[in-house]
Amino acid sequence: MLFSLVIGIALLLLVNVSCEGEKAEAIDTIRVQCKKENLSRNYIDASIRFNNHKTLKGRMKTRGGYSVRYPKASYEIDFDQDVSLFDLPADDDWILNANYIDKTFMRHKLSYDLFRKMNPDHEASQSVYVELELNGSYHGLYVLMEKLDVSSLDINKNDSASFIFKEPSLFRHQAYVTPQDTANYYQQISPDIADRDLADSLRLIRKLLMSYDKSDFQQLQTIFDLSNIIDWHLLLLISNAGDGFLKNFYLYKINAQTGIRVAPWDFDHSFGRDGDGEYNFDRLIDLDKSLLFSNLVKEEHYRLQLKNRWNFLVQNNVLSVKSILDMVENYRSQLLPLVEKNFIRWPHDADDYYDNDDFQKEVQLMKKFIILRHAQVSEYMNSI
Repeated sequence: MLFSLVIGIALLLLVNVSCEGEKAEAIDTIRVQCKKENLSRNYIDASIRFNNHKTLKGRMKTRGGYSVRYPKASYEIDFDQDVSLFDLPADDDWILNANYIDKTFMRHKLSYDLFRKMNPDHEASQSVYVELELNGSYHGLYVLMEKLDVSSLDINKNDSASFIFKEPSLFRHQAYVTPQDTANYYQQISPDIADRDLADSLRLIRKLLMSYDKSDFQQLQTIFDLSNIIDWHLLLLISNAGDGFLKNFYLYKINAQTGIRVAPWDFDHSFGRDGDGEYNFDRLIDLDKSLLFSNLVKEEHYRLQLKNRWNFLVQNNVLSVKSILDMVENYRSQLLPLVEKNFIRWPHDADDYYDNDDFQKEVQLMKKFIILRHAQVSEYMNSI
């Protein structure tokens, strides 16, 4: 009964949702000149112009894991000095995310913006929509994103307790059989593993999670920034990011005084679609697969914190249905004048997709999923 009532109210919101809040911003163009258009994984020199007047020298290469199979490539840009692009925080490393498989262009941005909106102390890649011209030719609509690294995560490199790991195999019940790098099993980013290998620190945490007892909860509270973990938990639930809790995150510690925190990453497998484009309305996230969450939810104190935090964020219009739909509508209004141009260059009915849905249909699918999923999470919170 409660579920049906929530769905009914939310469907009214879906029909009547309008863009409230910030006015949609104009989308800028990044113009890149380099010696060849078919870039590789190796950096090549490039001249990069942005804001219609600034031109900088840098380097550019393709990037991505599974996504490199798609015709529209993502890129990484490296400058010699920190540069603020389109009012984003200054940095020397930037990512141009093609968002090829996500025809809404929203899943990454919505997830990261939501996480930062939950708490200003949370780190997630800040981003803006841009168009890319490569050697004078239109190359499509992109999401310009911060690269998560020492500077963007505000790591104190002089503190011996600080670190960054990219999607370490820490929370799996069964460890990776074939890690990406056998010499760097936990994918340590900072400090350089040749200078200081911190694998033993993560092995101790994994040992604690593997042999967890209720008496260990206090120790987990000391190791992790639990407020950050709770909000990560909620982001995973509302987005249904099926591959966002065993991989696709950064684990980091700013200094000796802070607990270990998480920054989400690579959320195309979310909000109604899998990473390869299939619907994921029915394949709901199973956080029992995570050693961390399966242990934490055993604790009544943690469940109460999780529930209270959900209620607070919903009541304060951070994770309410309307607030999330308003964010989607704001992105839609920015993208609508430009998506047709992108899909002429990169057709939305190409063989890589499971269906021929266009941008508008995809946005409606995402809105429908948000309404359904919000009701499901609310029902779950009332049951714990």
